[in-house]
Amino acid sequence: MKTVTFSFDHPVAVKVFFNCISDPQLKQDIKFLRSDEWGLLHVPVDDIPKGVWKLVLEWNYEDRDFCMERIFESPGAVL
Repeated sequence: MKTVTFSFDHPVAVKVFFNCISDPQLKQDIKFLRSDEWGLLHVPVDDIPKGVWKLVLEWNYEDRDFCMERIFESPGAVL
């Protein structure tokens, strides 16, 4: 399984949004994920169509809202 991995200082629960930069017509469902107990979060990207994507994470920690973005290129969904 292909993933984009993030490392946090603490466990998190995040909302993950996918926005295709190279083709704004492409849409993906919002994912709700949890990191492991050490703060590693693996976002699966096997089902992401080919293109350049902006991955946006949103979460709350200690009553503060956070957001992080990462750009990645998907070679296409594995069938």
